[in-house]
Amino acid sequence: MEKPTRLALLKEIAEFLNEETEMKSMLDGALRSLVEGSEFSTGWIFFINNEGEHELVSDYHLPKALTRNQCAYMTQGSCWCVQAYENKKLTKASNIINCSRINHATQAYADETDGITHHATVPLRSGEEEYGLLNVATPHTETYSEEDLELLESVAFQIGSAIKRITLTEQEKEAARISERNRLARDLHDSVNQMLFSVKVTAHAGQGLSDISKAQQAFKVIEETSQNAVSEMRALIWQLKPVGLEHGLVHALKQYSEMLELELYPEVHGLIDLSSTVEEHLYRIVQEAMNNTKKHTNTDEIQLTIKQTQQNVQVRVQDFGTGFDVTDSTRETSHGLNNMWQRVKLLQGDLTITSSTQGTTIDVVIPLN
Repeated sequence: MEKPTRLALLKEIAEFLNEETEMKSMLDGALRSLVEGSEFSTGWIFFINNEGEHELVSDYHLPKALTRNQCAYMTQGSCWCVQAYENKKLTKASNIINCSRINHATQAYADETDGITHHATVPLRSGEEEYGLLNVATPHTETYSEEDLELLESVAFQIGSAIKRITLTEQEKEAARISERNRLARDLHDSVNQMLFSVKVTAHAGQGLSDISKAQQAFKVIEETSQNAVSEMRALIWQLKPVGLEHGLVHALKQYSEMLELELYPEVHGLIDLSSTVEEHLYRIVQEAMNNTKKHTNTDEIQLTIKQTQQNVQVRVQDFGTGFDVTDSTRETSHGLNNMWQRVKLLQGDLTITSSTQGTTIDVVIPLN
């Protein structure tokens, strides 16, 4: 099979990297494309931490000698390229004259090295951030050409940028998870805890009541407050796990609205076929909107419109309640709005919120390409 031109190979790898969102599959796919699209026959990637410890995170077509004993030659001990990287002496794509890993493997399994004796190496970085090394090799080759090293530099730059992007995305996701856990903890403390305290106070006071009518009234308060606490706790549990989402976004939202005792009027345009990530984020966004409607707008009706095209998915959540000031960061609703903004940002979408005395409208647009 004819190899692609170097420009075509770089374009192919760049397009692949732009679409990947998971670190392992990104590294494996980029390394496979590089080896299959060039004269290199094998490659491997080390991540190196601040203590100089390296980890084999991806490899492709390693000679059998290097895979022996669960890749012991690749995972144990040090070598010139890792030491040079740690000492800041490796700044560009370079030829490795003598690789201790390959030498040790050759001494033990001389007939299983596929003719690999030397390799080229290049650091993986993005700006000031450094992540590790990209190494490649070709049988019976001791020195790699300037063109080979330039190709290696270009691919390493692309991979480094992808690592940076995925790392930042993961950090944002973790920040969103922490924010959501904190919000749930606040809600638990502010609502359920307050209700249970009220039940305790009422029950304590009721012990001294001799008037039957007053005692009955106390029991009624305890019953109503307990039911409210149960409903609030159920809502918080639903927010931890999207119940019913396996049956589709609209079905899950309908179930959640029923639990909140809201009337949801869904309207769907087009075939709703979303990835699990997009679907769950949209569920959480609409869920947050319904929570705000239940608590703050003095209405129990919500209009939900979902439209999917080839380019995006559009979601509108609309109520006709009392509305609120979207610029007032002191309101309790601001926590929920911040969660919406974070989720939309992770999906690289747009969020628009308008509110007045006639009601609130939340519009979300998420790109699908």
